[in-house]
Amino acid sequence: METFTTYLRELLRPILEINSIRKALESRFLFRNFKEDARLYQKYAAAFDADKFKNKEAHLILHYHSLEKGMLFNKMKGGFGAYRLKKLHAILTDPEIILNRSKSQVRVGYQVMCQYYELHRQAGYDLEDLFTYAQYNFYKSILGEDYTAAFRGVLEWTKDQFYTHVDSNFADFARSRKSVRNFTGEYIAEEVIRKVVELANTAPSVCNRQASNVYLIQDKIQIERILAVQGGFAGYEQHVSQLLIVTNDRRYYYTIGERNQLYIDGGLYLMNLLYALHYYRIGNCPANWGKNIKEELPINAVVSIPPSEKIICIVPIGVVPYQFKTTLSQRRVVSENLIVVDTDTK
Repeated sequence: METFTTYLRELLRPILEINSIRKALESRFLFRNFKEDARLYQKYAAAFDADKFKNKEAHLILHYHSLEKGMLFNKMKGGFGAYRLKKLHAILTDPEIILNRSKSQVRVGYQVMCQYYELHRQAGYDLEDLFTYAQYNFYKSILGEDYTAAFRGVLEWTKDQFYTHVDSNFADFARSRKSVRNFTGEYIAEEVIRKVVELANTAPSVCNRQASNVYLIQDKIQIERILAVQGGFAGYEQHVSQLLIVTNDRRYYYTIGERNQLYIDGGLYLMNLLYALHYYRIGNCPANWGKNIKEELPINAVVSIPPSEKIICIVPIGVVPYQFKTTLSQRRVVSENLIVVDTDTK
């Protein structure tokens, strides 16, 4: 049978190597893979399933982090994030979430909510229609001994403190990088940005193909239009004078198995770019670019990016002020995401 299969393959090879036939077969195989990608995404992603613990945790992180970002403003608007509050009340009273209150992201969700309530009380805002005293006490009771009035969902920095570890060992350096949304509006010299990109170019890529590109946008109108499409930087646009767009070029990938490699290589490059920006003392914030095809269209009218390139992220950059705040953005503990696979001794 194997001999016949080999014979048949050799017999058909000249036909399969005809360019149009080969492309047709590969296209069919590609769409089969895309179909399976879509099936798995629809089955497991929080966009479609909110019943599993990790889906609930994803929604919890999304909403509590939004409240953290709202706490960065010096002038807090009373009752900000009402939509997020409603969602968080539903999540934080879910029995499965309560049962997992010892997990890092669940615990910090309760703590952020308690701080939100306390900040409003300190400012004299009446929250009863959105967040009752009974709910506040309930969240404190769930935290138990983990509750602390000293908890802060935002961190306060001076410029010197923030950059203390840029020349330190990697462990301290990596922990010191945080997303910054407050800038002075001063321009960073293009010479410095060239050094940043030169350092970012040390990022690994599949087979050393180096498919990532960085677009530097310095026109204020263009920046405002791009941030409007992004939609998550509202309230911080005023002092953004420069913005980077990280892309990855599809033209560098040549197997169907590499259909998602642009996101892997683009993500590796992005992280290296963020570290390089921090090293050169440039404030930065990777702004989420989880857009569908229709949502991306307005970008074409703002900046010319070849259709072969996929936007990985947009990164507002700038000089940080003398004093500013960042979100806490609590990290997971290792026991939650290090999975040691036991050796099979059978």
